[in-house]
Amino acid sequence: MAETATNPQNIVMTDPEWIALESINEETRRFIFGEAMLRLLQGRGLAEPGDELWKVTPEGQQALEARSH
Repeated sequence: MAETATNPQNIVMTDPEWIALESINEETRRFIFGEAMLRLLQGRGLAEPGDELWKVTPEGQQALEARSH
């Protein structure tokens, strides 16, 4: 479990988590998930609040790239 926390390529995301993170990455204006999903992604180190929109962290970007391969 500790390795998963430090290696974004090993992070297992549910489909809703992946879709939400991808939506943040694409700066989707109609984010269909609620605050709870944003906080979940933040707690996992995958997303963080920005000035106006949430943004994907470097770890989140690596997790997205790893899942798409």
